[in-house]
Amino acid sequence: MVFAFHQSSNLLFKSPAFHTSHFEDDNDYGMTVEEFQKKVSVSNKIVLVFFHADWCKPCIKLKPEIVALGNETKEYCELLNIDTDANPKIAEHFEINSLPMFVIYKNGKKSWENIGLLTKAQVKAKIDLFNK
Repeated sequence: MVFAFHQSSNLLFKSPAFHTSHFEDDNDYGMTVEEFQKKVSVSNKIVLVFFHADWCKPCIKLKPEIVALGNETKEYCELLNIDTDANPKIAEHFEINSLPMFVIYKNGKKSWENIGLLTKAQVKAKIDLFNK
């Protein structure tokens, strides 16, 4: 079950159970937990996971910048866009309770995570930190 923080009322609410994509470049829909774990563990690159949902306003605002960042860093960083509504088992397994959420994996191990809105420059700084 995925919950989000509603800014105007300061309440948590359950996300809608439907999916309407605003982004044509999403690449990780309907992935199993096992497929996710394999992707982050076998990559010889840093893996940036961007957990988001189409109903999440900060996610919508940030998504184009993160996709651009993924393209800019693709030589050393793999970007996984995970829509939590399309991947509820992953969201449940990793207890994703707030969005947007970023996780960096290096050598198959979680090295960093952040919940909330960040700038493209802040995310790139973290990627570069783990690329050393």
